[in-house]
Amino acid sequence: MVGEASGPGSAAAGLSTSVGAAYDQAAAGWDSGPGRMYADLSRALLAQPDVPAAGNSVLDLGAGTGAAGAAALAAGATRVVAADIAPGMLRHCPRSLHPLAADASALPFADASFGLAVAAFCLGHLADLPACLGELRRVCGGLAASAFAPGWTHPAKQAVDEVLRAAGFRAPEWYLRFKEQTEPRGADAAGLERQLAAAGFGGVQARTVVVRTRVSAPAEFASWRLGMAHVAPWVAALNPARQAEIRQAAQSAAARTGAGPLEVVMLVVTAR
Repeated sequence: MVGEASGPGSAAAGLSTSVGAAYDQAAAGWDSGPGRMYADLSRALLAQPDVPAAGNSVLDLGAGTGAAGAAALAAGATRVVAADIAPGMLRHCPRSLHPLAADASALPFADASFGLAVAAFCLGHLADLPACLGELRRVCGGLAASAFAPGWTHPAKQAVDEVLRAAGFRAPEWYLRFKEQTEPRGADAAGLERQLAAAGFGGVQARTVVVRTRVSAPAEFASWRLGMAHVAPWVAALNPARQAEIRQAAQSAAARTGAGPLEVVMLVVTAR
């Protein structure tokens, strides 16, 4: 979720500020909610055979609370720096990851500072993707990125989101603008390959990986969706009784789907 705009006062700058603020508000419940899924997806990304974390220094871009950075350390990275624009998320990041507030379009590192950059589910949050990829090319020897595969969804996700709509939730303006303006243009494998090649990366490879996560119980499905950054501030503004009512309805809806453990189709892109 790192990423600022090209110029102060621009629409993209305002969007980045809103995105960062929303993630700050979601930070306290992140690791017990969405963070469970993202931790599993991060471990799957770092376990890919062409992601050379072992023996390398690693930049965890859009780190949040540090799931990918922790996975990189576990995979043998010599040093990790976790960078994000949301200080609230970084406050929940382990000190071993050296959390740092940073702008992805102007990274505060010398050339070739890292052997590898890991961008786990953050490319869609970059206000100026070409500029940010250029910065990654400058400071990192290689890149491993992940995103949800186009079209991926899950019955429990749809069920809980319907409960939220029925309860009066409407996606905030920043989220709607984010979906329209700042998701990677061409978020499919071929689109990301083209953008990485344009930034100067070589050896670009893209594929999809199916990841079976530990999220399986109705309460876990509910916590995942209710804890997302575009939802959590809305839930937090409700009185405790209403929060409990919506959470129970979300759990019941997830249970009715009969869905087993959450499986995510993840797009993995690597480059050097």
